[in-house]
Amino acid sequence: MKVLNITIKYLACSLSFLSLIILTSPANAGGPTEDLFRRHKGNVLQVRILDIASNAKAGIGSGFAVSSHGHIITNYHVISELVVHPGRYRAEYLLENGQKGTLQLMDLDVIHDLALLKAEGVAGKFLKLEGKEPVKGEKLFSLGNPFDLGLIIVEGTFNGFLEKSLYKKIHFTGSINPGMSGGPTLNQKGAVVGINVATAGNQVSFLVPAMYAIELLARGKKVNEPPEDFSQIVSRQLLDNQDSYMGPLLREPFSPVSIGGYEMPGELSPFIKCWGDTRKSEGLLYDQVYQTCSTDDDIYLSGSMSSGSIRFRHELFKTEKLGTSRFYNFLESHFKQPNMHLGGDEESVGNFQCKSNFVVHNGLNSKVVFCMRGYKKLGGLYDSFMTATTFSRDNEALHTTLVLSGVSYENAVRFSRAYMEAIAWKK
Repeated sequence: MKVLNITIKYLACSLSFLSLIILTSPANAGGPTEDLFRRHKGNVLQVRILDIASNAKAGIGSGFAVSSHGHIITNYHVISELVVHPGRYRAEYLLENGQKGTLQLMDLDVIHDLALLKAEGVAGKFLKLEGKEPVKGEKLFSLGNPFDLGLIIVEGTFNGFLEKSLYKKIHFTGSINPGMSGGPTLNQKGAVVGINVATAGNQVSFLVPAMYAIELLARGKKVNEPPEDFSQIVSRQLLDNQDSYMGPLLREPFSPVSIGGYEMPGELSPFIKCWGDTRKSEGLLYDQVYQTCSTDDDIYLSGSMSSGSIRFRHELFKTEKLGTSRFYNFLESHFKQPNMHLGGDEESVGNFQCKSNFVVHNGLNSKVVFCMRGYKKLGGLYDSFMTATTFSRDNEALHTTLVLSGVSYENAVRFSRAYMEAIAWKK
């Protein structure tokens, strides 16, 4: 069975690729929609990220007032340039009535993609954050500034929380578009139940539950002078978070799956999804059976980098047409340049440092390559990559690849060791 691979798109607008092609329209005004928009449009603002040197817009999103003292909630990915490149960008807001002002970053929650700002010149009315879960099927109303075209309201439906997800996310059936990131989604009473964060298209959208904004606001109200550099805060949140999901995974033996006569790690947790297939062709000199497993809960760090993912792939190759020498040469060349699909640039990550060795384990002889690279600005965090190929049989081989991003050194080593220990010959 083939599994549909849904690409989730973050909703902040990068002005370099801003498109004016709009496939959906805001809900027709009338009744509660019109009333909600009229009453609350003054509490929703556009968040602008500007390059200090040129004063040009580098990105836009949405935000909304959550206190009488000018506290503003938006998404972390809307303002990430302030964190990644401190001193290079600044933030400002634009209200529906044309008022502009300065925004200052006060605190953030990188795990749930939230940021708390303080707005100069914004005080008084604000939106209430509602921590209570809506009823499935309840009408909700999303506000934001799509494509830099002005404030709109979109009607949709609460369809519960995403299943098999590491982090709690609201499934909102409604059309939210780039530029609406960080905007509020209201219930019919006008309280915020979620924050716009991402879309998979076709009215499949996602919200951050308001409960996380409540926690961030409570913490951020205590901040008098925010740090100039938030990298230590981001690093600590990521380290604590990876401990929270790596710990339970490492406490129990890995759940196995069988391919041919081999046993290997499978669906280790409900938030790790697996799919696979078999490839047979008269034109090929070998048969291939594969299984791929991954999380779908990557944490946005910057436009070029995300963190917090677990991915692994098993491939079993069999041949009756290649001799031993040609088969081993095929394996060597096929996996010489593995594609790790890891982002990052030279400012954010170091080079991979690798070690290779031949190991004997559970009735198998394998060549193992293990690589790690450190995060330059986020101390204590690493990406790791491991590949192993069995050489125990002349006409078949198991090749497996494991990728971890944004984990501690200790957890990378422990997880990789447990992964290899779970691979065995059982036939």
